[in-house]
Amino acid sequence: MILDDIATILNKGKRFFLASHKDPDGDAIGSLLALGEALILSGKDVVLFNEGPMPDSITFLNGIEKIVDRFNPESESEFDALFVLDCGTFERLGETSSSISTIKPLINIDHHENNAQFGDVNLVDINSSSVGEIIYRLIQATKLPMNENIAEDLFVAIQTDTGSFRYENTTKEAFAMAGEMMGWGINPWKVSRRVMDEYSLKRLRLLSLSLKTIEIFHEGKVGLITITQQMFSKAQADSFDSERFVDYPRFIPGVEIGVLIKELERDHYKFSLRSNDWVNVADLAYHFGGGGHPKAAAFTRSGSLESVKQEFLDKAFEILGNGNS
Repeated sequence: MILDDIATILNKGKRFFLASHKDPDGDAIGSLLALGEALILSGKDVVLFNEGPMPDSITFLNGIEKIVDRFNPESESEFDALFVLDCGTFERLGETSSSISTIKPLINIDHHENNAQFGDVNLVDINSSSVGEIIYRLIQATKLPMNENIAEDLFVAIQTDTGSFRYENTTKEAFAMAGEMMGWGINPWKVSRRVMDEYSLKRLRLLSLSLKTIEIFHEGKVGLITITQQMFSKAQADSFDSERFVDYPRFIPGVEIGVLIKELERDHYKFSLRSNDWVNVADLAYHFGGGGHPKAAAFTRSGSLESVKQEFLDKAFEILGNGNS
């Protein structure tokens, strides 16, 4: 019913503002571009917004140049709705969130378990592999146009959020949707090469430095890898070059929680968490003001590296201890 309500809003309206979270991934941008392109092809006026910056791995997507990273509401006419994609909270949009908060109705489309339900209309399906999967159903329900570019956007969305169909959120529906996108001419090998497998020299240098930091705690159940600003500088790399580095400690046999600690600035760190089996890392992240999925989550913390690391380890040990009792 919610899908039908949103379809009615899209069919009746003429101008829409679409936004996804800052520091975007393939799901955020693929979903944004797919819905935007489908609306444009149906004759709608659309603003596509993302605060960025964009990871190099998805800059090949057609239409990405249409996404703006600044917005002045005083210079814009009214919108018929605001669509927020792949955000657990409204603030995940970034600094622009306050300037667009007056656009109504606010349509919240997401698949995160701990979504704050901040929309006037909330389409939150935690069983969907990706927001891209939800957007495809919305395109179908609204009878919006499809083409090869939209299919590629949706394929990238689902591929990135399922880790190339390896993560636990990979479902038969995800495979079915990917198969339908192939029907539009999408070549999985070519897309995978661009999105998942291309490692620049600076990325490899950063990986070499970070692998030396791997630490194991709690009888081998927690694996940490750390990246400092000094390491970013030495490798001449940026934050996006560390994408999926969190998987490396998770690959170690016996590790239940893999953690990437990334220094954002002096005494300010981002923790990216992955679990292999039973730990719900979204709950763990929520304890520190973050969130995500049961198998993949994140939060930020301020303080010295040793203090924030120990604070996290204490809570992780508590959860692991409860699980073992």
